[in-house]
Amino acid sequence: MPAQAKKILILFGDIIILYLSLFITVYIRYSNISPEHTNFSTYDFFAIHTRVFTPLILIWLGIFYVHNLYEITSAKNNLEFYSALSRSLIVNFFVAVLFFYFASFTYVAPKTNLFIYFGIFSLIFTLWRGQVNVIFKKNLLLKTFIISNDEAGSKLASKLNQNPQIGYKVEAVIDPENGISKFLKEKNIGALIVDDRLFNQESLAASLYTLIDRVEVITLDKFNERVWRKINLNNINHIWFLSNIASGKRSFYESFKRFFDFILSFILVPILFPLGLLIALIIKIEGGGPVFYRQIRVGHKGKTFNLIKLRTMRIDAEKNGAQWTIENDKRVTKVGRFLRKTRLDELPQLINILKGEMSFVGPRAERPEFHQLLVKEIPFYDRRYLVKPGLTGWAQINYTYGSSVEDTKEKLSYDFYYLKNRSLVFDIGIILKTANIVLAGLGR
Repeated sequence: MPAQAKKILILFGDIIILYLSLFITVYIRYSNISPEHTNFSTYDFFAIHTRVFTPLILIWLGIFYVHNLYEITSAKNNLEFYSALSRSLIVNFFVAVLFFYFASFTYVAPKTNLFIYFGIFSLIFTLWRGQVNVIFKKNLLLKTFIISNDEAGSKLASKLNQNPQIGYKVEAVIDPENGISKFLKEKNIGALIVDDRLFNQESLAASLYTLIDRVEVITLDKFNERVWRKINLNNINHIWFLSNIASGKRSFYESFKRFFDFILSFILVPILFPLGLLIALIIKIEGGGPVFYRQIRVGHKGKTFNLIKLRTMRIDAEKNGAQWTIENDKRVTKVGRFLRKTRLDELPQLINILKGEMSFVGPRAERPEFHQLLVKEIPFYDRRYLVKPGLTGWAQINYTYGSSVEDTKEKLSYDFYYLKNRSLVFDIGIILKTANIVLAGLGR
């Protein structure tokens, strides 16, 4: 079953459980009440509660999305999944309390009904999601062969077999030079993933054509893009950028995004100013020194600008020159570690957004010292500056640390995916997922 179909199945299952739990709650609460006393039947009470709870249910579904509960790659019964599920339920409960606190409804007893409803739903929802993860792991798997003659095929095979919930069971990685005819005779083949570069072999393409009516045939690049939502850098060329990154067709999006950036930053700067003052005071108390940290960064179309952050490292952090930040970096202060986890250190960048130097969503702005190295080491690295750098971005929420050229290549694969697929809906999704990272303290 394709990943998109699985997401739809999970979403519809969640919706059914949400309303089923509501019906059970209404039945428990009102089934013994005689219609003669209230002029309402159990069905009438359910209809009333449905109207009242539907806006809340829509919010809850959004919170599940923010916590990656609709990402098939996360559909495993492990600590990470259940932590995300638990956080989403906790957030949903407090949202529900606020929802009913600020609204009053006739014939609805918010406090009692909410507690019963939330308890029933949480139990059924947890059992449902756990069972779905088991089904995705053990069933609905497509028998898959990968046709590749380099390590990319082997890496993908290993990754897919470690994540069966995605829906592919790799039987073998086939080198076309050793012949593929015997594999094409295999019965019940569900999918063939083929290295893009091998499609130039006419004999191979002709052989695969015979399977077109019964097997899913997909290129390695398109598969990685569809499942992992990143771009294979090995096959990037000038034509790819001309075909996928043209900005003319996104003129409305670009204009609206700048308007959105300006309005939101204009609103947030005065609102968050008191919080900034409090953080500045804490930074001073911990170790003195400057509160703000200014760095030259490379921005839109290669233009440099002064990026502003709250200082999170010791004053002498770069006495030996510019260095990449690594995980558990000893140069980071105690306060700085908290600020990085919650991303509060990036609050002053609202000024950069207000000035038009940055956007809320986009690739990370790099330092010139590293930029010069990365441009030499990574082809087309400078193309990431075709859009404004962002306070957050697709690469930042998918691959936190970048402390080497190889790490940067991995993050660039996400940056190019964002460049190709950027839209208002995608930006909003990234912002919401970033909010989850901030609230959960999962930042770098």
